[in-house]
Amino acid sequence: MRIVNYHPRARVGDGGITNSVRRLAEAWARQGAVPVIAFDGRGRPFDEDGVRWWPIRHVGRGALRVPVDGLGPLGGADWLVLNSAWTAANLRLGAAARRQRVPYVLAPRGAYDPLILQRRARAKRVWWQLGERRLVADAAAVHVFFPEQGRHLDELEVPVRLLVAPNGVVPPGHTSWDGGSGGYVLYLGRYDPEHKGIDLLLRACAALPAGRRPQLRLHGSDWRGGRVRVEGLVADLGLADVVTVGPPVHGEHKWRVVARARGLVYPSRWEGFGNSLAEAAALGVPCLATPYPLARELGAAGACLVVPPTVEDLADGLRRLIAPQAAAVGQRARRHVAEHLGWDQVAASWLRQLAALGSAPRGVG
Repeated sequence: MRIVNYHPRARVGDGGITNSVRRLAEAWARQGAVPVIAFDGRGRPFDEDGVRWWPIRHVGRGALRVPVDGLGPLGGADWLVLNSAWTAANLRLGAAARRQRVPYVLAPRGAYDPLILQRRARAKRVWWQLGERRLVADAAAVHVFFPEQGRHLDELEVPVRLLVAPNGVVPPGHTSWDGGSGGYVLYLGRYDPEHKGIDLLLRACAALPAGRRPQLRLHGSDWRGGRVRVEGLVADLGLADVVTVGPPVHGEHKWRVVARARGLVYPSRWEGFGNSLAEAAALGVPCLATPYPLARELGAAGACLVVPPTVEDLADGLRRLIAPQAAAVGQRARRHVAEHLGWDQVAASWLRQLAALGSAPRGVG
């Protein structure tokens, strides 16, 4: 089974989608499939770990950046996977797939969540009519991380089939939680204060007595000026002595930062998967999160502290996160991730579901 997995930034950085696209492709190869990652040519392409890389020339910027050549045939694909949503590139590749009769799976990664649909709602309604609706309607399936996220698609009012599979996690074998030697509580994610709940987290920290506030270390990439807003809120709340607003961290440095944290907090108002939570859990770091699907799964196993997305509940959660008893939560998290969120398990689930969809004629191999 030859699977072309399209993500323009697949060779740039190690953000959530980028990492997931790479890891899933590597695991597909181990399962006997032939994965190809199609990307926009940025970064050095080379084949590795059984994965072939396909650079495609793009023009434009942002959501309007599109592939302009090399689309036919689509690498001889049995399947095409289109990551993200609301992009001109997906519309163009979806149209190419239809012309070539290549079935495709949309992997929106939470981008059809009703709360995200409310952001720039007018523009999304126009875009929906211009092409996104057909892209969804003609997909062989839409990928979601958890079954309950299928309900999000109901608001689209387009019948879809679901492909359900979480992300996987592969922590470095030599790294695990060291008990919190860094002395800080960590937030790891982009600076999108509303979506990621950073405003709630900062207000929760401010609600604690001054002498009991944990050192809070934030790391992530900017998102539409969100970092400046976060820095302003830190100043307004008088938290400059306990909060560090830092840059994104990648690779081995990221894992060291996570392993040395007293705990990780993931306070999103809504979320697709939440790679940072999964990665911290994989190392055995005690975690505090709001009740989105992965957090609820971990919480049901006693592997995460889960609280509602309110200032008061997050403040109480922070107190519990830095208590000695939280270490046991991290231990259970590490076991749960090892048993349920390995990339080989995830890749096998994808391949079984693709085969069941019945549109991959050549089979695996």
